[in-house]
Formats: sequence, C-alpha cells, structure tokens
Amino acid sequence: MSEITDEITEELLDSIRTTQACLKDVRELAGKLGHLSVAQTESLLIKYVEEGEELAVSRLLQACALNKVKLDPEKLCQSIGVSEAMADSAQCFTIQEATAIPPLLARSVSEELSGDSQAYAAVLAAELSVKFNLDHTAVMKVLRKIDRKPLGAESRMLVASSMAMLQMNSEGLELKRPYTPFWTNIKLQDILPERRPHAVVGGTYTVRRAVPKLGRNEPCHCGSGKKYKKCCLAGDQELLSDASEYAGKTRSEIKSNPGLVDDPAVIYEMRAYELKKLDPSQLGEEQVYAGYRSATSYGLREIAFKMLLECEKRPGKESFDPGHFEDLIRNVLEAGEIELARNIRDHCGDAWSDPHCIQFSFDLLENQQRYELLEQECRKSLASNKDAGMADESLVSLAYHFERCYPAMAVMFARAAIASHPDNALDNSLLLDLIRGVRSDLDLDLWEDPVEELFDWIEDRARLERKTEFENAEIKRLSEKLEDARTDLNEKRQALSGMVQELSKSEKKLEKAQHLGAQNVQAAQDHDSGNHGKDEALQRLRRHVENQQAEIGEQQKQRADLRKQLAIERRKHAQEAPRKRETDEEAVAEENVVLEPSGRPLAPEYSDTFRKSCDSLPPRIASRAILAAGRFASHEPTIWQQTKPIQRLAERYRIRIHRDYRMIVHWKPGKSLHILDVIPRQDLVSWIKRHG
Repeated sequence: MSEITDEITEELLDSIRTTQACLKDVRELAGKLGHLSVAQTESLLIKYVEEGEELAVSRLLQACALNKVKLDPEKLCQSIGVSEAMADSAQCFTIQEATAIPPLLARSVSEELSGDSQAYAAVLAAELSVKFNLDHTAVMKVLRKIDRKPLGAESRMLVASSMAMLQMNSEGLELKRPYTPFWTNIKLQDILPERRPHAVVGGTYTVRRAVPKLGRNEPCHCGSGKKYKKCCLAGDQELLSDASEYAGKTRSEIKSNPGLVDDPAVIYEMRAYELKKLDPSQLGEEQVYAGYRSATSYGLREIAFKMLLECEKRPGKESFDPGHFEDLIRNVLEAGEIELARNIRDHCGDAWSDPHCIQFSFDLLENQQRYELLEQECRKSLASNKDAGMADESLVSLAYHFERCYPAMAVMFARAAIASHPDNALDNSLLLDLIRGVRSDLDLDLWEDPVEELFDWIEDRARLERKTEFENAEIKRLSEKLEDARTDLNEKRQALSGMVQELSKSEKKLEKAQHLGAQNVQAAQDHDSGNHGKDEALQRLRRHVENQQAEIGEQQKQRADLRKQLAIERRKHAQEAPRKRETDEEAVAEENVVLEPSGRPLAPEYSDTFRKSCDSLPPRIASRAILAAGRFASHEPTIWQQTKPIQRLAERYRIRIHRDYRMIVHWKPGKSLHILDVIPRQDLVSWIKRHG
C-alpha cells in the first residue's frame, strides 16, 4: 500500500482515479507522473491492483506507456485481468524484454483469469517470443491448451493467428498479416479517443435513482431543514452519476457490499480479485451459493469452501445438499491442494457417495513415492519409438508383473500393449493368452474381452496387407511385361519401316528399268533375265514384310490382352475395401425382443456340413463354434444375447460367434437341436435363399 509522500500526494491519487479514457486526459496524467521513479510507479500499480480499482489501473498503465516506463514484468503481469480493458496494458509490453515471457505464461494458466484474459496473456508471450526469436515450445503448449477452452470469437481468432505465427516463424517463413504481432504493435491512439467522451450513466441495465427526486427549493431529504440546493444537492449529483439498477443504491455501494441487494447476478459478474474480498456472512441467501459457484470457476477453492460452510448454516428455501462438499473435494484433490482437502474431510467425515474413490485420491497425493516407478514405466511407454516396430517392453512387463496380484490391472496393461503395437504378432498372442487366463480366474467369459475384436481386426488387416502386396507385385509384373512387349513392338515397327522403304526404292528402280528400250535381242534377253532375278528378290522381300506385319499384329493382340488383364487387376485392387454388412430386411429380420430359452436342455446333433466347415475354418473360429453350440444347448444366457431368429426359416436361428462368422442351428424347444453350419456373415443372405 503506497503512503502519502512528497512525490505521491492525495491529489495525485485522486487524479489517477478521475482521469478519463481519452488521450488528452492521459497525457495530462502522464505529465503529473513524470517525476515518479519506477519503484514508486510500481507501488502505485500494485496498490490499485490489490484494491481492484480497474479504472485507476488502466489509466496508470496508459500513462506509463506514454512515459515509456519499463515496469517489472512480474508486477506488470499482475494487472492482467484487473484493468478496465485487456488492451490497456498492451502498450507497456512493447518495451519489455524476453524476461516478460515466463510471468506471462504463468498468468495464462492462472485459474483466477477468464479464458479471454488467459488467451491475451498467452498471445503476448507468443509475440515476444517471435520478437526475440526464442524457442516456441513452451508458448505453443500453452496456446494449444487454451485453444481447447470456450473463448470469445476475437480471442479464438487471436490464438489461432498466434499459433500460425509461431509455426511460420519456426519454419523461417516471412510473416505477413494476419500472422504478425498485433497487441505489441498497437498504438494508444488506436484504443483511446482524442477528446473526453460524453458521460454515460448506467450501462446495459435500467438505471434507478440512488437518491429521492426533489426540487431545488424543497426541504432536504436529510432532515436538516435547509433547502435541498443548499444542503445535499451537490453530493447527490455524484451519487446520481454512479447510479445502478437498484433503487437507492449506487454501483460503488453494491460493489463494496453486494449483500445490500440479495441478487446473485451481482456475484456472477464479479472477477476473481473482487471475490477474494467478499465476506460470506454479509451476503444474501441466494448470493452465497452464487459465490460458491463463481469461486469454483475461478479456482478459488478455499473461498468456495467458506461459501459452502455459510450455505450449510442457512436453511434457505430448500435443504442444503451435502453433495456440494463432495463435488468440491474432488475438485480440490484434482488440483492437488491436499491441506484444503483434509479440512473438507475433517468437516464432512467419510459421508461420501464413493468413499473408496476419495480415499484413493488422497492416497495418490499423500504417498506419491509409491507410484513413481509405475509412472516411470508408463513414461517409457509414451516415449518409445513407435516407428521402430519393437514391442512396448514397459507395458508388456507391467502386464506380467501385475498378473498374479492385480489381475484386472494386468488386463488393462495388456490391452494397451496390444493396441500400441498391433504388428507384434508373437507378443500379442502371448498377451491374449494372459488376458484369457485372467478372465477365466475372474469367472468371466474367455472370448468376450474387447481386445478379441481388436485381435481379429489385426489379423484381418495383416491378411489384407499380404493380399495387397501380392496384387501389387502381380500388377508390377504385368506392367513390366507390357512394357517389354511395347519395346519389342516398337523395335519391330522400326525394322518393318526400313524394309518398306527399301522395297519402295527397289520398285522404283524396276519401273524405271522396264521403260528402257532394248537395242538388241541379246540385250533384251539379258535385260529380261535380270528383271526376272529382281522380281524374285522383290517377291521374297514382300513375303518377309508380310511375315513381319503378321508378327506385329500378334504382338498387338498380346499387348491388348495384357492391357485388359492389367485393367482387371487394377479394378479389383481399387474396389477392395473393408467389407460392409449385407442387409436384407426381408431375408434377415432383426428382432427387438431378447430370446428366452425354453424347454429342457438338449444334447446337440452336429450335421456333416457343420463338421466339414469346422475342418476348413481357422482353429480359433472352429473352437468358438463348438463352444457356442454347447452353451446354446445348456441354455446359457450370454449366448442367447447373440442369437437372432431367421424370419424366413421357421425354427432356424443364427448365432454370432465372431464379427465375421455366424452359426446356424435348427431348434425345436424341448424336442431337438441340430447344429447345421458355420458360414461367413456376408454369405448369410444367400444361405437363407438356398435353404428357403
């Protein structure tokens, strides 16, 4: 608390409080504060922050921005959430160093601030980290955490822009709007008008008179006997300028003593620093519970406990619900405030709806060393290299360690190990055996663990991957073969083209020779003999060309066949997708009622088709089918939950033994039970049509 000194006078304090939000008044205030040291200015700031004087905090910060006063970052950050508007402190951060980032991050995770104020602090930290080219990891972590909270549209936009700004900066990209620092570049003239705005009385509410309405010459309401204008008129004018929505009360009065009006809305509008000043005993009955709710939302759990204690003392319109104490102690334990949790437990005893959960939470906080080794093993699992394809040794070892003493926990760790490394077939098979053994020891169904479905999916995926690899290899082989054929065909085309050109030249020479006249018989005979030889050569050449053309035609036919085969393979590969469940409303009807077994249990009779199907099915599917048949025959309730009637076929039922397989039975209650077949799920409709 600042004391009155030669430098800090009462007149100066009043000037700070009465300065209006305009550049003209703030410049005047900055001139009055110019002679103060930084320490004195900081003491004034802390004084107003602690007293919750939001207008004084804002004007002081704006005057410091004009005077270029570099405040201590810890003290400057305390003003966030107290000032009249968030932007009032932005100018002060433009001259801060990198040392302001840690207190800004601490403020951005403070439960005492609203989500928008937390976002504002985190955005300032992001802008400073870019300004000084620092590592963005810590700031990005906080921004991602805040981005998951409910925020106003403007705050959400600023958080998103800041995250993009950090990402671009870390990648060395040039920053352009809107991904550039905003708050640390804002100007005071962008926030404040040049001249003092018109005075406004009230706000979004209907204004009520704080004092009775009197004429200037009427007797004063205070009872002094003087005329109103010569008595309380001047003082009442100040009260009227501070009018509230409650008749006879000013805003200042209600803020300092909200119990004057038993309206919970007054409490819900308060900020964290204002809630800290409240005395629960001075609040109205409806305001005490509002104080508990508001304090909890701001993380003021000790104040929330005091509010609940006060609520408990007052019967009110309805009886007090002790469950509020349980809600609060869970909140306190999650926050790790062990002393406050003990105080709540001492007050309430063990009257909890789930005392074991509460006690376990206490044990986690009071005996943290017990769980250090377990935490280390789990951290190893989180940090393991998933791309290496190695087993998650931490989770696997934990599953085996817990198997004897804590079997249920062993199952949980085994599930996590299988899910984290689905490609480790050997380890996962052993872990699946562990899970089945534990379920047997706990008298649970061996085959109904959720990891069974995951394991089946893993096997199906592996089978599909192998099939895809084979198809890709076949496509590659056919593509290479087609390319070789295309190359060979091009070579033969070139050779044929050369032969055709040579034949054309020979024909032209022969035609020219035939037009020459013979000068004598011997010359003509010799000429005819030569032409005959040339004709034979041309005939041989033509036959060779025809053979080449036939061979090229055969090559083209083979290439067309290869193209067709390749297109078929590619079409098959493109159409391969996860199998969808075939539905036929008419053939297979889903009954809404749960079937109930009736009649006496019967020994099942197995058909030859069923036996052959079991021989051809994977062993685990066959074993499930045989086990399901016995369970159905003995009227075990769990198997009946997986049984549905086939509407088209009387007395026929389908039993789900696996995600992709169904067993068909013919059952006459109390008379006979025939196990007919085990078929893939997608063949169910066709099976019904064949046997219908």
